[in-house]
Amino acid sequence: MPMDSVVRTSILSKRWSNLWKHTQGVDFHSLPFSDNQADYSPITRCLDLLLSPQIIKFAAVGHVSERSNPDVVRWVNFALSKNVRQLTIGLMSVSLARRFFQLPESLFSNRSKTLEHLVLSFVDFTPPRPGQPIAASVFSSLKLLVLTHCKLADATVDLCLHKCVLLEELVINMCEGLKNVNISGPNLRLISFRCLEDSDDGEFRSIRVDAPLVGNLVYSGDLTKFYLNNCPVLQILLLQGREEPMNEAYTVHVRELIDQIRHVNTVILNFAVVEFVAKEYYTRGIPFQTFQNLTHVFWYGSLKSSNAVYNLVAFLGDCPSLIEIAVDFREESGAVFCQCISEDHVADEYEEGESSQRNPYEGGNLEKLEIAEVRCFSGFKGEMLLVRLLLEKAVNLRKLWLFWRLGDLSVMHDNVLQDITKSGYPQQLSDTIQEEANSIIATILDFRKASPRARIKFGQEWRIESW
Repeated sequence: MPMDSVVRTSILSKRWSNLWKHTQGVDFHSLPFSDNQADYSPITRCLDLLLSPQIIKFAAVGHVSERSNPDVVRWVNFALSKNVRQLTIGLMSVSLARRFFQLPESLFSNRSKTLEHLVLSFVDFTPPRPGQPIAASVFSSLKLLVLTHCKLADATVDLCLHKCVLLEELVINMCEGLKNVNISGPNLRLISFRCLEDSDDGEFRSIRVDAPLVGNLVYSGDLTKFYLNNCPVLQILLLQGREEPMNEAYTVHVRELIDQIRHVNTVILNFAVVEFVAKEYYTRGIPFQTFQNLTHVFWYGSLKSSNAVYNLVAFLGDCPSLIEIAVDFREESGAVFCQCISEDHVADEYEEGESSQRNPYEGGNLEKLEIAEVRCFSGFKGEMLLVRLLLEKAVNLRKLWLFWRLGDLSVMHDNVLQDITKSGYPQQLSDTIQEEANSIIATILDFRKASPRARIKFGQEWRIESW
């Protein structure tokens, strides 16, 4: 129930009133939104009624417009006055101009010593007196820090990591103002850093990670700006590179980076790493033997040529310990599944022939692979080739899942029938698409299987959390 409704209900019920006054969790999870100035007074009335001396959680989450003026300073001061442990100010701006809401000075004082989880977005995360000493116990209990679309300086990151001696999880996502970021901490277990695209004016230069206990690491951005110094127990890595010119400097840096992560057992990759491996190894007929410990691989992207398919399968085949993979085609543009969906539909460019000449090295069998998932499956040529190669090379495959979209496009389902029933397509077109789907299924079931126990299943939904 929205908090303002709770306030009204409390007029009618002493029990409601008593529950609210002594609650230990305050959650405004759908802030009032309007293109005009939003009314935040119900939140103020709710807070005025709360008598509990301590709350565990305070959350204010919602969209704000250009005319919105949420009272972030009052909300944070209130939460800190109640010795809050988990504080979330999750603002989501729908305006083109980036706005950063101000935080109170109290957040950088001893009043923040009880905070264990701090999640902020679209705020100016800058100490009141940058460069000046702050209270000794600031963030002394903090274990989780998430900063998304915030204004943030290198010095503030250094300050937080120095003060947050217990910090275990750090997420910096699309923040503005960073140039040379150094992330280090004796207790850090999870680090996630995503660069701000097309808005940093080329000022961001590097991120260096020195975290001896980090087990999970996420990086999205230019691979040449990413440096690993000391991550000996790293096991799960998401590495999302960008399309960069493969000059000598790029090649040397990425080669060193790959060598530093050779011990990981789970990687989540996009096209960048596989393209690098293909150019440096497969075009020369050389196998890639760095990832001997990989057991799980998640790859997502778009297959633009048959050669790209062979490169991906060769990469998977060069991981001898691999037991499970997931391939996600959510980045494919449009429904390449069926051109009859729309006369204006343009299928993805898929190169064959001379422009997609295969490399001398195509890899060996997938000896230990047991489970494979293909998500956002559309049945176009590149995807069908991938499925055929997986079935032909995975000699111990138990299950191949092919997920395609049949549901609401706003939900993370899969990629194909494009919500026929809800999109107003005529029945004749729906029948045509279903016939095409049946044809794709029949073709796949007829592919040769290297594993006699391989089962092929077609689904509609998957759990994102499973990876």
